[in-house]
Amino acid sequence: MQSPATRRQAVAAALRSRIVAGVIPPGTLLRETALAQDLNVSATPVREALGMLAAEGLVEVETHRLKRATPIDLHVTRDLIRVQAELWRLGYNWGMARIGATEIAALERAIARYRAAVESGEYMAAVMAGLDFHTIFIKASESRELLRSTLDRRGLIARFIFLHGIATLRENGLRQHEAILQAFLAGDRDGVLACLDRMAARLIGLCDSQAGSDGNQDQHQKD
Repeated sequence: MQSPATRRQAVAAALRSRIVAGVIPPGTLLRETALAQDLNVSATPVREALGMLAAEGLVEVETHRLKRATPIDLHVTRDLIRVQAELWRLGYNWGMARIGATEIAALERAIARYRAAVESGEYMAAVMAGLDFHTIFIKASESRELLRSTLDRRGLIARFIFLHGIATLRENGLRQHEAILQAFLAGDRDGVLACLDRMAARLIGLCDSQAGSDGNQDQHQKD
């Protein structure tokens, strides 16, 4: 029999994957009773799991304790990516000196997973492989606070990329990850960070372009 903590984690993992993949669309009301029936568990682990996901930013608690999958606000997402990019950059700066043979092998495996996922059209797997790649550098920093701060927002970033940035997962995204590893192996720290900055700029640009597109649609509707 699963422990209460294990049940809570399993429910959180199931709901997280559905929210990140858009199976539960942004803004959807989350009713504990219905979710419990769907997952064949009691309401308690669902309530606890939703609390965990709220801490990650994937669930929003409204007035009267209503809960919903957090809507995607492109301006908020832009700020999120800017902040996370700085944290990742710090993680790379602190972590690069501690990357050894074990971490290099893990980086190579993450790239192989990324490539295979893109080739097979399994884009969520590609998103997670890319995030795992960055996390290897951040974990090497040996800063628990930095790791926690980045892991807590992985779901939000994965959801945005998956729902709005599939184009970034194709050959250009793969080449950027490969370029990071090549620059690192060549001892080019500045080259590593330059690649990381380009990837962040691409996501920020995607937020800006989509926010502009949404604004134009709103203006057309008013006209």
